[in-house]
Amino acid sequence: MQRRVALVGMYGGYFGERNPGCFLILEAALRALGRRLPDASFDIYSEDAIGRFHGVRSELVHGRELRYFSSQWGQTLLATSLMGYDALVLGGDIILAPPPAPSVFLLESPAFLAAPSPPVFYNAAHSALSREEIVDGFHTERLRGLCKRADYVGVRTEHVRDALRELGCADKVAFCPDPTLSLDLHEVLRGIEVPRLKREKKILGLSVMAHFVEGIVDAIAADPSFLDEYDLWVYPYSRQYNHIEAVLRIQQKYGDRFHYIERYQDPLATFALMAQFDASINDTYHGTIAALLAGIPFLVIDREDEVRSRSRNLLRLFSWEDRIVTARRHGLTDPADDGLLLGDALVERWRGPLQTLREQPRGDSSKDLGTVRAIIDAHFDRIAHGIAASSGLTDSPARTGARPA
Repeated sequence: MQRRVALVGMYGGYFGERNPGCFLILEAALRALGRRLPDASFDIYSEDAIGRFHGVRSELVHGRELRYFSSQWGQTLLATSLMGYDALVLGGDIILAPPPAPSVFLLESPAFLAAPSPPVFYNAAHSALSREEIVDGFHTERLRGLCKRADYVGVRTEHVRDALRELGCADKVAFCPDPTLSLDLHEVLRGIEVPRLKREKKILGLSVMAHFVEGIVDAIAADPSFLDEYDLWVYPYSRQYNHIEAVLRIQQKYGDRFHYIERYQDPLATFALMAQFDASINDTYHGTIAALLAGIPFLVIDREDEVRSRSRNLLRLFSWEDRIVTARRHGLTDPADDGLLLGDALVERWRGPLQTLREQPRGDSSKDLGTVRAIIDAHFDRIAHGIAASSGLTDSPARTGARPA
């Protein structure tokens, strides 16, 4: 008997723009669950938070069929399609959020909440809501109802885990680091072709939003010893953050002094490009994970609130908070902080972080990932075991012995 599982989330990006990190989460989930449930078939649904359309539109991305649906169509999709699956696995980034963002509130149907099946499992989901907003806010009862309906709620920060546990579902809620940390990027990227970067020195890859980029590049340009060691390549990581604007801005200002990738790549091609770097500066969460998996020195510009920050929660696991350059305070952009990135003090602002980057050793990331990967394995074990048990079958997957935290 083949089990039909729907993977529902933001796998194609916030507005269907093929965000590299969202697609990498999909790869991690498909590979992990496919190994544990070899008799299952998986259909992929990706919510488009911006689009206004009825029905489902499909496209192939690296051989995976993504079925896009708009936020407005979510509950119709639930009633007409999703309720017919043997299990629903929800994930793909920040989905524990109220509409109009990609949101698990598509499950907020009285008929679905009252139905005993299909079972629901959250695959390391995330929320940008504060503890107060989760525990005693406008959406608290809605979140409580969704957690009660779920068989398991895996979340990717301890902050969200602790807040959701206060809603009375502590036995269901567990912390799981980002599933992409379980991947062997060399295996994932096998056969992905990208242009080979010209190499005369070590390569520093830079991809950040346009309002950060001049401060960083001006500081690099003012440091001859840094330029003796590195060639700078400016590239666009994410359409969601319009990184191509930063490429064009630096190209206009510095011309052929630096190197440029002038177009976006498909998701896995983006990571294959990054695999050629010797160091990375990025302002995205999964751009940081790509550098971590590659074992290269990196800095991340963190635009999120310190408590809720995905990057900070991630790097705290490795005691690597010194690789974070903070650009946001208290959840809102602080003009004084941005002034340090853009104003007269920019060279001094970046002198310390650039030195930190140069001093980081390049190494084998697997040595640092053992404990994290054990938690991720236990997370997928729990999902797969729940799917197998709910199907009334006895072939439950092997257990690792660890449990999600």
